[in-house]
Amino acid sequence: MPKKALILIVGLIVAIGAGAAAYRAMMPGTMSDAPINSYLKGEMAKLSLPEKPVNIGDYRVLIPGERAIRISSLKGKALLVNIWAPWCAPCREEMPELANLQKKLGDDKFEVVAISVGKGSLGEAQDTLDEWGIKGLNVYADPSMKIAFELAKGALPTSFIVGADGKVRAMYLGPLKWDGDDAVKLFTALKAGKI
Repeated sequence: MPKKALILIVGLIVAIGAGAAAYRAMMPGTMSDAPINSYLKGEMAKLSLPEKPVNIGDYRVLIPGERAIRISSLKGKALLVNIWAPWCAPCREEMPELANLQKKLGDDKFEVVAISVGKGSLGEAQDTLDEWGIKGLNVYADPSMKIAFELAKGALPTSFIVGADGKVRAMYLGPLKWDGDDAVKLFTALKAGKI
């Protein structure tokens, strides 16, 4: 076998192994003794749990005034971090539920952090929310799309449930009913530090 072909095969095996390891890190239901499990009812039963709590990461996002902050600056607050884009139909579908959850529970201990990704600016994100009739969410944007590719693996919408310690408790790919009774119970417990 030629040396180039062997190198290609070894590289492919390493890449597949790395991909499998990344998937296993966010496999559904792998933390069987996690406190969140008692809250995984109804729509929330669809959430995937990491093998062990992992940090959300320290991504830079823009806030109004085109100022950049790091997600770590939100540590101390429980979060539902949602990665979305103005052109994403499933993102539009769940945005009213995200806004309703923020209206119900949002305060200094909990926030829905909806981060718009794409080449547009904060202005585009705000215009999109206005067009969709969404009120009550703070505007965050990542025009570099780094968070979309690294954290959400390019899939939108993707949401991460993050404790006040900055660790991901669960995640979900796709739209979900974030303002239903089961979700409110889960986020109330997250906000209180029970999960």
